[in-house]
Amino acid sequence: MEESKPVEYKHIRKLRKKLRQIEYLELLNRDLNEEEIIKVNSKDNVRAELQRLLKEYFPDEVDIMKRTGGEFSNEPQEKKSRNGEEEVEFCDFSTTSVETVKEENQGKPAVTSQTQVAEAVNAIKPQKTSRPTQAVAEGEITSKQDIPQEKVPQPAKGKPAEPTKPKKEPCIWRDTNYKVYTLKGHNDIILDVDCSDGYVLSASRDTTVRVWRVGGIEEERSLRGHRASVTSVAFLPGELAATVLAKLESEYDEIPSVQGQQSPECRVLAVSGGLDCTVKVWDIISGESHGSIYTYNGITCLSCGTWGIVTGTEGGKLEIWCVSSGQRFAFVNAFESQVISVTVKGNVIYAGSFDGEIGIWKYDSKKRTLGTQYLLEPESPTQVRLKQLSCLAAHGDCVYLGDSGPNIKKFNWKKSSATRLKNHVGDAGMTDSLTITPEGHLLSASYYVDVGYPSVNVRSIDKDEYICSLISQGEGRYLTMCTAQGVIVTGGHELKVWVSGASGKTPRKNSGIETVRPSFLRKLSGPAQDTSDEDTDFASTTDDDDDDVQVRAGPNSSMLGESNDNSNWWCTII
Repeated sequence: MEESKPVEYKHIRKLRKKLRQIEYLELLNRDLNEEEIIKVNSKDNVRAELQRLLKEYFPDEVDIMKRTGGEFSNEPQEKKSRNGEEEVEFCDFSTTSVETVKEENQGKPAVTSQTQVAEAVNAIKPQKTSRPTQAVAEGEITSKQDIPQEKVPQPAKGKPAEPTKPKKEPCIWRDTNYKVYTLKGHNDIILDVDCSDGYVLSASRDTTVRVWRVGGIEEERSLRGHRASVTSVAFLPGELAATVLAKLESEYDEIPSVQGQQSPECRVLAVSGGLDCTVKVWDIISGESHGSIYTYNGITCLSCGTWGIVTGTEGGKLEIWCVSSGQRFAFVNAFESQVISVTVKGNVIYAGSFDGEIGIWKYDSKKRTLGTQYLLEPESPTQVRLKQLSCLAAHGDCVYLGDSGPNIKKFNWKKSSATRLKNHVGDAGMTDSLTITPEGHLLSASYYVDVGYPSVNVRSIDKDEYICSLISQGEGRYLTMCTAQGVIVTGGHELKVWVSGASGKTPRKNSGIETVRPSFLRKLSGPAQDTSDEDTDFASTTDDDDDDVQVRAGPNSSMLGESNDNSNWWCTII
């Protein structure tokens, strides 16, 4: 067995790389050739072979997040933990969550049935349970925190009661239901989302922006006008929207979106950017377009400040625009490759490129200049290994980075220090999107390549403490994500709106709505690790002996429609 491990380990890495290449092919914005179709159709067989090898040779690497309903085996698996005790991984047959328990007696026979699993759970001492249970409506999906526990027998008279473990502090993320709405309407991949004041916006490769209401599954309206993939969308902040509306009111006797009504809901403005080199201003209530800015560069991302909007382009340029006049205030040639992500905090702009470059600039709105605060390039001495950067989030002095590997990189740019946070149960996965909640939690979208489904992981920013994971029934990657108070929106292969505080019975099947309880995955709860031992992050590396087709363009390039021959949209030639 020991001699065969290196060979099998190498084979597992090749199978994982095949799955990653298949994921890339499925995101391409073109028709696949015959060879590529054959590879895509082999995905199920590749996954089955990978799971067989993992279970046989590396059971510790088997993903514990297993689904019910026949997709994966529900039989619990034995495995040896580091302290020598037997650790049993099992899936509650009435839930989508998974819990890990330990048998106290090493001599017990292996647990192999649902009945024995229940007995193993009930055999745990009271002080090892996670927290007291809460009342749950009949039919709701529950998680490990809400597995009913047997009543603790009362001690006999004259005997002291056994000490009980203190209750955990309540946590809004861990202790609430989430009602998940799957929104149907786009006919291609969703590239960006935003939410505000009960509205959701989604931008898609199908060239449309769609408007939705939180709590509904039918679209309010479709905003059309772009001639290529719409890569970014955002609500205008109040100050910026007021400036645009004041200009519109001075130029027109009557704004189409108002038409005599005074309600603030008649004045909700948003902007969108696309690969057709245009930024469009929308009134999402009426569906009217209130102007268009031609940028001469294909837009890959944008973000809003109170003084204007910042766009990132295919050519690596950052540009600041006045929405009301269409004037370009400032620009900087930030990177050599396309800008993948940009975010604005006050007057500070954070951006990252596909090649893993990171930059921080400060905008002076009076002088209309961009001053460089920090640049992290591939040859920089700071140990932040990035490959195919996919997302970026900023908080305080730290920048959180996601790429094609299984970990989140936390980079303190003022101290030039970096750590990594585990974002996947195994050693293979992708972190496609990151966002920070209004109350200061980090949400990270993970995609488990081995089994092909995503989750949203929640962490406390102050302590880097893992709190829980939100796992829906759908599959496909969460390529973009945003959050507002009590709401999470994820987009990619599917568009989902997660609303906290859901109550009542589980919605009927096939209604597009499900109720989800948070799950706790112990393998994600470890402390932050130093990045010096990044060799464990092998999912970001390549094998020299891999004879499969190498991916020359990253997943974001394929989603946006960029081809491998370096030919871009016609607007970049003008």
